[in-house]
Amino acid sequence: MHLEELRAQKKLGEDDPALLEEIGKAKLSLEEKFDELSRELQADWHKWDKAVDSVTEGERAKIRDHMVDVLNRRNYIRNLVRHVNEAMDL
Repeated sequence: MHLEELRAQKKLGEDDPALLEEIGKAKLSLEEKFDELSRELQADWHKWDKAVDSVTEGERAKIRDHMVDVLNRRNYIRNLVRHVNEAMDL
């Protein structure tokens, strides 16, 4: 919603510093979440490496499924940040 407002304002040549500040804060929060998920994914990689030969197929599947979930959430956030960057650069 805020991105749509920002895009509309940019098209009209207007600038709302409060809106830019709010979007900037949201972007920082998203980037922090992205970094968190990256660390979580890295931890899962270590679990996977240890589990390859030492746990059951079911346990490996749980680790794999969690990695897929983390990757999906991380990609979603990466796309949100990209949209924010695009809107701020208009």
